[in-house]
Amino acid sequence: MESISFVGAKTGRTFYRFEMPEEEYCAVHDEGAGACVRCGIEVVCGIEPDAERYECESCGERGVYGLEQLLIMGRITFVEGVE
Repeated sequence: MESISFVGAKTGRTFYRFEMPEEEYCAVHDEGAGACVRCGIEVVCGIEPDAERYECESCGERGVYGLEQLLIMGRITFVEGVE
């Protein structure tokens, strides 16, 4: 999963969105994966798919969201897998 930063229009804060092949999404989905939209570094396993604003162990912000929630929020973009 690759993270890409962008600046929120309303807040001016930096957030991250993620790009991954659909195959990778399916593989990590079963592990209860999620990621931090505040630092883009922390990828966690063992959380609910609809988790919102969990505390990130890397940056301390409440920016960890479950994988399905990130998809609903438009923070995951599917890209072509590496052959």
